Amino acid sequence: MSKVAAKENEPAAVIAKRKPLKIVLLLFVFLVAGSVFTRLVQLYWPSIKHQLYTSEALYQTSNPQLQALFSQEVEQKGVMRLGWQDLLPEQEAATLRQYQSGNDTSDLSPTQIGTVQSITNQLLLSIQASSDENYISALHSTNIVHTILGKAISISGFIVPIEVNEDRTLQSFFVVPYYGACIHLPPPPPNQIVFVQLPDGFAHHNLADAFTLTGILEQGMFEDPLGTSAYILNVFDIEAYHGQPDDFRAH
Repeated sequence: MSKVAAKENEPAAVIAKRKPLKIVLLLFVFLVAGSVFTRLVQLYWPSIKHQLYTSEALYQTSNPQLQALFSQEVEQKGVMRLGWQDLLPEQEAATLRQYQSGNDTSDLSPTQIGTVQSITNQLLLSIQASSDENYISALHSTNIVHTILGKAISISGFIVPIEVNEDRTLQSFFVVPYYGACIHLPPPPPNQIVFVQLPDGFAHHNLADAFTLTGILEQGMFEDPLGTSAYILNVFDIEAYHGQPDDFRAH
């Protein structure tokens, strides 16, 4: 008897049993595909959204020396897109990630987050952080990544005003990874703050808006009551940014 004939002669009860199994398998496939799609959206939507909403430059330098230097660097090596973790030395990034990236709930199911177990884990992690000398040191570190210095880069973040011109344009400011840093929240480590000075002034600033700044990155300490920066960015242009700039900390 051929396989086709045998299949046709299968009892109806056997066929009926197979239908729920197929439905379960299909539901499982859709569930996995949905989870993967959701994760991809979470990871890449800010970048996609930024591309969709990219607008004309809100600021562009009038400094001919900076224009020439930036154009030369772009022609030779292009523009390096940096995330905030790229500003951190590798060891310090690992130390900060241990306490600031939500690892305390990584072993919990969604239903366990916010429970007594989750809160206990967070308290234990906080206690461990307060006695970890490497973590305390990383919170105040001025160590930088030398391989990104002198390059044409772009980075997105929020603005913290320092000096304001008479016409209320910004003459100098910090760029920070998340909203409220240095103002409503404690400042990030110095190697997570970038100092910017604009002789022309920047008129489109808003504390709640994120911006993408492009220019030449340098090492340079700048201290202010609001915070201390370990990097200086000679800004070529500024554009609006739509999304969450911080790719390092859990928010």
